[in-house]
Amino acid sequence: MPQSLPAFDNLDPNDVRAYSLDLSDLSLRTAYDTCLWLESFSGLEAFATNLEHDRSHSIMTDMSSTLSARVLGYALLYAHSQAGRGALIREINECNRDLELLAGLAHLYVFGLIRVFRNPKGPTPDISSSQSPRHSFQQALLDAEHLLQKTSFTAAELRKLVNLFACISVHSPIYKAAFDINTATSTVRESLSFRPQAAAVQVAHIISQSLSEGIEGVTPAARAKFDWARTASAIIERFGDFNSRALLGDWGLNSPLNAFLSTNDSHAAFDALEMWLTPAKTSDDEIKANTYNVNVVVNHQLLPSQLVPDVAGVRNQVKFEPLTVGSQVIPAPHPELIGLHAACAEIAHRSGAAEYLEEFFRGIDSISVMTEPDAAYELTRSLKVLQLVRGTA
Repeated sequence: MPQSLPAFDNLDPNDVRAYSLDLSDLSLRTAYDTCLWLESFSGLEAFATNLEHDRSHSIMTDMSSTLSARVLGYALLYAHSQAGRGALIREINECNRDLELLAGLAHLYVFGLIRVFRNPKGPTPDISSSQSPRHSFQQALLDAEHLLQKTSFTAAELRKLVNLFACISVHSPIYKAAFDINTATSTVRESLSFRPQAAAVQVAHIISQSLSEGIEGVTPAARAKFDWARTASAIIERFGDFNSRALLGDWGLNSPLNAFLSTNDSHAAFDALEMWLTPAKTSDDEIKANTYNVNVVVNHQLLPSQLVPDVAGVRNQVKFEPLTVGSQVIPAPHPELIGLHAACAEIAHRSGAAEYLEEFFRGIDSISVMTEPDAAYELTRSLKVLQLVRGTA
């Protein structure tokens, strides 16, 4: 799905997926022209080989000038907010077409922003897979029934309820619409009248990677220029225009604002940025509360909306509902998090960063002897992953 950046004069300011571009903004044009210049520039690879620095910095220069340009260019087009776009415009323009700084900025957006919404390990069920489905179902009913008799809940008990509802299986459209949790508001007593189904749901997280880990792999010059971008939470605040730590609170990534119920296949697609949600609108162009259109990539191609149900097996539009438990309400996922996940997915697929991250975090191929053709490449790649993980541990 990687695509060349479109010419500036061909951009459509009314394209709702490009979030209200102001094509009269000269600073936007300057920044975008820099991205077009970088996309056509072939010297970044030669520049990378001439840099003299320790091996930890080579991760940054692994990205081609084309990929760096498209990450920054599509981030300008698909920015989640006007404030985020404005910040990126300033960052690009202040690089003054310095190749090293532009490469560093693109690296930070890939590993400090896009990466935190992508889980290379796939979904991790909250309920142990070693438990039998029937036993898990019956035990979940009993545990939830006991908790629902209470009038107030601790944070730990609320989290347990979310996990229990992920285990409870009822006759409902939830298995056809992976993200539709309308039926989760049914009481456990009503669920007792149904027999468990074969399908199961899990608690999926929108942000799936740590927000506090450091971002390594940049040169000293890039680090000095973008010293503010040391953690993912800092980049999210700059580009997303919201404070993720304040939004998630003490719950962190386990906050209900960062979670929803999903079937395994859709959970995996969402974690891989191959599925994302964009706000649904009424005929009067008003945004529907907690209602989203489902976007799916199959074989590196974005499916037309009408094909999503047949090809991907999920509805092309879903709605989240808050879950009322006693006197407390478990809220629907926060639209800011869903929106930034969607922006990162768009940027990743259109730029080629999705394929780059997939290759970077790919499992290590088996190597028996160093004389094998791919031995040097696999070992070097593995060392870079360890370097990045070591720096963020």
